[in-house]
Amino acid sequence: MLPDVQVRAPEIRMPISRAGVSNVRKLLRIRSEAGKEVILSASFECYVDLPSFQKGTHMSRNLEAINEVIEEVSSKPAHSLEELCGKIVLRVLERHGYASMSEVRMESTLMIPRRSPGGRQVQDFVRLFASARAERGGEPRVRTRIGAELQGIIATPRGDMGCIQRVRVRAEVESDSIEGVRIEELIRVLESAVGARAHSSLTSGEESEVLKEVCASPSSPVEVVEAVLGGVAGAFPELPDSAVVTARCTSAEPLLNLTTSVASGKSLAELRAG
Repeated sequence: MLPDVQVRAPEIRMPISRAGVSNVRKLLRIRSEAGKEVILSASFECYVDLPSFQKGTHMSRNLEAINEVIEEVSSKPAHSLEELCGKIVLRVLERHGYASMSEVRMESTLMIPRRSPGGRQVQDFVRLFASARAERGGEPRVRTRIGAELQGIIATPRGDMGCIQRVRVRAEVESDSIEGVRIEELIRVLESAVGARAHSSLTSGEESEVLKEVCASPSSPVEVVEAVLGGVAGAFPELPDSAVVTARCTSAEPLLNLTTSVASGKSLAELRAG
């Protein structure tokens, strides 16, 4: 039998901040408060830290913890992605007695049935993000994050002219308690911050209608970020002041071979006071 080198003392005693697994794909069942069930294909990353006296970590324990929690919620679907991530990090921390921290991140794509401007049935896709971090110390402390990203269109003023830009706009909320963050409401905030959402398909007549809608309310990426921050603060009054909201707007410059990005993060206390 080969020796277990992971339990040996390391030659160089140096702590490692993260060791774990990534690209772990799982099928999830999430049930909303209204009772609607959504099936998601999600990709997970899971990590623990290593103290200086630990040579390695058993990656299989991360997988076992993820599998156990996924199986657990399969019979009783989770009500939120952040709830699921929170359960995973606590289970992983239990399995790694030497670790002081465990972290999990997940990403998925949600399909949303929509109506085009002309009333046709179409499909839109929104990226979803969730993560959780647990730290040991008495009762483990868990901090979770939930977010969404979609593609939109804005009309940006440029001197006497304006130009149409396709942007990616993203919002994330991080807190010790964010069970009150409803993904549907977070997506609504993102859609409200742009001139119009990007559509999967449009007829020529619908294109003209969307362009009129966008040009009627021109905005810059900075204004989009400000709208997201303000929208989140207004949409979730039940969240604590300590919650942190991060907004980002990324766009491809129409005249230059580069991408611009505007981002800002503020606590809800700052947003509510301002």
